[in-house]
Amino acid sequence: MRMTVLALLVPATLGLSAAAFAENVGEATRVQRFAYQTMPQAQKAPIYRLDPVVRNARLETVPSGALEVTFTDGSRLTLGSASSVVVDNYVFGGAQGAGGQTLKMTRGLFRFVSGSMPKDQVKLQTPSVTIGIRGTIVKVKSDDNGVGTIFFEHGEGYVDNGKGQTVQMGQGDMVKIGPDGSIGTPENKSWSAGEEAVDFGLNPFGQRNHGTEGGTGGGDGAGSSGGGGNSND
Repeated sequence: MRMTVLALLVPATLGLSAAAFAENVGEATRVQRFAYQTMPQAQKAPIYRLDPVVRNARLETVPSGALEVTFTDGSRLTLGSASSVVVDNYVFGGAQGAGGQTLKMTRGLFRFVSGSMPKDQVKLQTPSVTIGIRGTIVKVKSDDNGVGTIFFEHGEGYVDNGKGQTVQMGQGDMVKIGPDGSIGTPENKSWSAGEEAVDFGLNPFGQRNHGTEGGTGGGDGAGSSGGGGNSND
């Protein structure tokens, strides 16, 4: 009996230890439907509004879900429906100006707004390219193989596929990423990710009609019950 109790307590203890020693780098500021965080050496768990986000964690949303994360430097990342990202690196030196931020966007829809982190130390990565930014708002759509679209809503930067191709991006530029990682020719035109949470930055999630499956639209928590059908423009 004693051995059984110990066996049950060990996984729980490991999970608590992982949370206790995790390095907080920001917090979830909005959640629609369900979103999850998998901390290093811990199991996947729901993430709620104002929960801390930790370094090296994986963040995920369910279909029709969305998540906004605000990092300690003020940068904001929006995950759209069925999206996944890893906070691969985050060190913010504050007034000293040192630090670095790397987000690995595994798949899905994303909108990133830069903060006070040194811009040359911010990297957004998909499975096929690296995006460098300078005072930027950028939207990204990527599948598991890195095929997708990158749009510089504001600011400028570059896209590099690590195969000798680097494309400079200006404000309003959009490029397509091919199945071989090739970067298309930038086109200066409007582009919609096709999802309000990403296109408008979750304010408040672009969710117009509430319901039992919709969450609050304001991000009170993962899977919180909906309201009574009021418009929330």
